[in-house]
Amino acid sequence: MKKILVFSFSFIGDAVLSTAVIRPLRAHFPDAYITFLVGPRASDLLATDPNIDAVIVYDNSGEHAGWRGRLRLIKALRHDKFDLVVNLRDSLMAWCIGGEHWGMVRGESNRHAVTRYLEVLQKRDVDTTGAHPHLQLTEDEQTTAQRFLAEAGWTSERLLIGIHPGGNWVYKLWDAGNYARVANALIEKRDATILLFAGPDERERQAQVANMMDVPPILVQTENLRHLAALISVCDVYIGNDTGPMHIAAAVNTPVVALFGSTNPIRSGPYGDKHTIVQSGIDLGCNPCHPGRNPGGCGVGSCQVIAGITVEQVLAAV
Repeated sequence: MKKILVFSFSFIGDAVLSTAVIRPLRAHFPDAYITFLVGPRASDLLATDPNIDAVIVYDNSGEHAGWRGRLRLIKALRHDKFDLVVNLRDSLMAWCIGGEHWGMVRGESNRHAVTRYLEVLQKRDVDTTGAHPHLQLTEDEQTTAQRFLAEAGWTSERLLIGIHPGGNWVYKLWDAGNYARVANALIEKRDATILLFAGPDERERQAQVANMMDVPPILVQTENLRHLAALISVCDVYIGNDTGPMHIAAAVNTPVVALFGSTNPIRSGPYGDKHTIVQSGIDLGCNPCHPGRNPGGCGVGSCQVIAGITVEQVLAAV
């Protein structure tokens, strides 16, 4: 195989999970030119992986929107004459690129996404032993993260806990006050420093948590996902909802305490044995409701399933 195209994803979390196939592909095809097709937000995360030769952005809400945009992308990809297309997103468009096609393996859907991605390779006798999502950070990025933390007053002998209380879907979110109570308890009992993360649209929620904390946290307000990943990699533990940064944390080898309510941790939990999933045990009969045709379709805007998680549960997991 001379040229390989991996059809990855637009959402950050899905794209991070898809990195599990990179090392097995490189080991099986050591001389191949491997290209990843991902969404705009996720593209930077893969930029420095030494096992990838190129990243192509699939902007389905911009230049590749609609059937004209998709045709434009297909034409560009066909021009590159890929020998193999690894279709992780089960996309019909991938069949139009040409070359050999490796598609998703049909079977029980209630399995982890990474398991299903690796099966695409296993079916073709690619060894996936030990494969897992991985993000490659540069030495400069790690140094920059350490400098940021030092300037904020953190010293390495203190426990560093990362907390991300936000997320794209309201019904996935644990109460902001509960996050503050967890942070306060960790500061009081463990002398922890709290690193409080927020995405561009989550600053208000970040401020809510910070204002309820007894000791001000270190606020992280960056849109640079690689800087975010580097900061999370320094944390002793990461606590958060079912979001893209949760998968980033697992991919930089930071132990994760993941809070799941109406979403399904079997399919989309942090991948690996060192992580802990916290659930309330409440069953409304409609959960899990995501992924699905109408996630959060009850219209309530919040979910009793995740609201039922207690502060004590999270502290015990940490």
